[in-house]
Formats: sequence, structure tokens, C-alpha cells
Amino acid sequence: MMSRSEHVAQIPMRVADRLTEQLAPGGWRRHRFVPDDEVAFVREPVRGVVFHFGVNLAGRDAVSLSPNVGVELTAVAELQRQLFDRSGTVCQVGASMGDLVKDAETREVSSARWWVALPQQVDEAAAQVVADLTAYGEPFLVGNQTLPKLIQTLLGRPKSQVEYGTLAVCLAVSGDLSEARAMLAKFGSVRQVFAGGTTETFIHNFAERFGHE
Repeated sequence: MMSRSEHVAQIPMRVADRLTEQLAPGGWRRHRFVPDDEVAFVREPVRGVVFHFGVNLAGRDAVSLSPNVGVELTAVAELQRQLFDRSGTVCQVGASMGDLVKDAETREVSSARWWVALPQQVDEAAAQVVADLTAYGEPFLVGNQTLPKLIQTLLGRPKSQVEYGTLAVCLAVSGDLSEARAMLAKFGSVRQVFAGGTTETFIHNFAERFGHE
């Protein structure tokens, strides 16, 4: 008889395979799979825009799939990588599926819909994840696939150093250098979440690229 931990160990691969099968007809392709971490998918609805969809796979006694979505404008992302002097995926805006469901529904919806404790529960949970992506994730992604809409979303959110940095780049790309520099100033003054001199690197590279006031 298999132990609970052995049952749980089977879940990540099954989830990844089921989601890959179910998402492929919609144009999604799997681009990252790390057992005990996450499985991630991407879709390019139009040139220069990449939608991201990630599902958590970490868990000891059970796994909460906890989906999330994000939008990457590739030209802005490349500039962000240059200014931060870093590599990797850069989404300008994202959201957890839990928040999207909560914002859309008047009744409380339990996150238990995404919990998987046994391999036999994977099919139902994966189907629920795909249904939620269609109902709640897709409207968010489509609604933020242009630079003006993305900026509008970011301006309406609570902001940390991450959002201020993203807004500085987005506004600069849009041509609004005055507002971009205002965001850059806030990026440099709020509590730092970037370590290892990243804040100073970004500010220096931004000034080199777009000039000083």
C-alpha cells in the first residue's frame, strides 16, 4: 500500500500532463516544469505579447494548484532586463486566480477547488483550473495586452518597488518621461525589495538610457 507522500509525489507529473493536453487546443504550450515547484505555460496571442499561466505543484501532504496569470510585453520586458542587468522572464502585470475569482464573484468561492491530495483527483482539479483560466484568467490577460491598459492597471494598484520600477519603464516607453521619472523617484525612495545593488543599477541605467531631468 502506498503512503500518502508516495501518492502526493505522483501528482505533479499528472497535473502537468493533464494541463498540457487540455490547454494545447487554446494555443498554450508548456515551457517550464519543475516537480515540487510549478508548471508554466505561455501563449502568444499577437506578436510582441506573451501570456503566462503558472500552476503551483509544491506540497507535502497535498497540493494546492493555486494558478496565476501574467502579461509580458516583450519589448518592455527586454528593456527591463537591460536596465536591471538581469535575465529571466519579466511580466509587467500579473494576478493570482484566487484574487481574480474573488473580484468577480459576489459569493465566496473556496480555494479547495484547486486542492489535490490523491492522483485520482487530478483530472477533476485540472479541469477546474482550465475552466477558471477561461472564465477569470482570460479576461484579465486580454484586458492588459496593450501598453496603455497595462499602465492603467498598474496605476490603480497598491505599489511596491517592483510596480514603481515597472511603471517607470512602461511610461518611458509610452513617451511620458515626466511621469516615468516621477515613478523612478518613488522606486528609489520606497522600501527596497531588490538586493545586491539592483536598485542603484536600475536607476543608473535608466538615467543613461532616458537622460536626466
